[in-house]
Amino acid sequence: MNRLYTVCFPEENTSVKVSENSTVMEALKKAGIFLDAPCGGQGTCGKCLVSITDSSGTHTKKACRTQITENLLVSTKGSALTHRILLSAVSRSVPLRPVLPVQPDTPNCCMAAFDIGTTTIAAYLLDSRTGQELCTASALNPQAAYGADVISRANYALEHGEEALTRCIRLALSSLLETLVQKAGIQSQEVYQICLVGNTCMHHLYFGLPLNSLVLAPYMPVQKKLRVEKAADFGFSAHKEAELIFLPVIAGFVGADTIGCLLSVRPDRKEEISLILDIGTNGELVLGNRNRLVCCSTAAGPAFEGAKIECGMRGAQGAIDHVFLADGAIKYTVLSGTVPKGICGSGLIDLIAVLRRLGLIDETGRLLTSAEAEELFFEISQDPSQSSETDLRFPGAEQLKSHLTDIHDMPAFLPDPAYPSVYLTQKDIREVQLAKGAISAGILLLEKALGINHDQVGQVYIAGAFGNYMDPASACAMGLLPGALSDRIRPIGNAAGEGAKIALLNAEERQITEKLMDQVEFLELATMPEFQDFFIDELEFPPCVD
Repeated sequence: MNRLYTVCFPEENTSVKVSENSTVMEALKKAGIFLDAPCGGQGTCGKCLVSITDSSGTHTKKACRTQITENLLVSTKGSALTHRILLSAVSRSVPLRPVLPVQPDTPNCCMAAFDIGTTTIAAYLLDSRTGQELCTASALNPQAAYGADVISRANYALEHGEEALTRCIRLALSSLLETLVQKAGIQSQEVYQICLVGNTCMHHLYFGLPLNSLVLAPYMPVQKKLRVEKAADFGFSAHKEAELIFLPVIAGFVGADTIGCLLSVRPDRKEEISLILDIGTNGELVLGNRNRLVCCSTAAGPAFEGAKIECGMRGAQGAIDHVFLADGAIKYTVLSGTVPKGICGSGLIDLIAVLRRLGLIDETGRLLTSAEAEELFFEISQDPSQSSETDLRFPGAEQLKSHLTDIHDMPAFLPDPAYPSVYLTQKDIREVQLAKGAISAGILLLEKALGINHDQVGQVYIAGAFGNYMDPASACAMGLLPGALSDRIRPIGNAAGEGAKIALLNAEERQITEKLMDQVEFLELATMPEFQDFFIDELEFPPCVD
């Protein structure tokens, strides 16, 4: 029989007993503490670092790789960052026509909407009598402790079962509803209806459905249709007859969050062709109008959420979120105004766009070495006409030498030489190329399916936090979005959450979601022979344009 050891967590004022040789990550989960683990506990990302005090002293170690063989004190200080979670959205006004499960018998009558993102959860409390948004709340998705992306979590569920993932997300939503109720100063029994959206994996994990069919060909969901259940059966403290509604999903990797985006924009009612992109941990794309709508999914998001990027991180305090050229130097901003700790998605595409303009990354994605950059500087200084393709003419060109270095025997770039622990490597650039190549190829294949080109796309709606904070000019400069569409890009915020609210405020709109589920045609890119050709073509960066 294994011995039991006590693991204490001082910041959380809690402790747990775990079996010998359990990992610190397992102890954290048992205590209800969910650290970010983009690699799913494989020990490769190094982002679950904690301070561990044992009989030999205090050490910084990976929680997922450290086995417990004695009583421990584990400090998560520094691991729990304040994250920037997007709650706002461009709203679409709808007539107030909710349909509640019972006639209200309390002074207040409220409804709650939740957007279950792979990374974050957004929550909204609405007054069903006025349609007013009373308050909001948010949290990180605790499932991030099991992997950054849906594939990592699906693989965990296949190996260990869905129970842990299902339990933690239900508890998180229940806790957020309690937060909403307290903020609004109402009673929990005054909540009569709850609407959820999320991608197909989040949908299946919430209901505890098997994930085999999602991760194995033909990648089909077990259930697709609109679900209406009793909220109490899923751990919500609400009115005893309160309904839980989960909007329908479209395909294996295009879920109810995309349905929410469609409700928010309603391209099915427009003559103008719209392109809707939600680039989160997963990327979903929808193109079309009232005549025809096609969609696809790309596994592109993790790079922009910090996964697989050596100094990548989510949008949290210490993240470099924007990079630009000013006053003859590279400048940047950091979330919360602190010293830089890493680079989030918006900062990543800015940095690559800047390095392309400077000629330090070529079209193939190769980052120049220090020696090559110095040679380039010298050539331009001798013949300024050679700088026509770059911005190396600016006065601080010589200063760039201090930004170029080598990390792990490969070229790397320091956004700020004063903070050498934050850098961009050649491998990071390749990861971004894979992500942007997949999204670009997806756009082209959707256009091909409709028989149109960029010129016929009237509006580009960018949904989600990454799209809201990124600079569209940088996205076009590095080829994430087609440059031809640069003047038609419109960020719309958390459109998935907005759609969940609309589904509560107007029951007719909610019923339309089932029509949209059948109307939108899904393209499975993995089975399309031309996808690989499009993808390879789109890996390169576009030429620099002055």
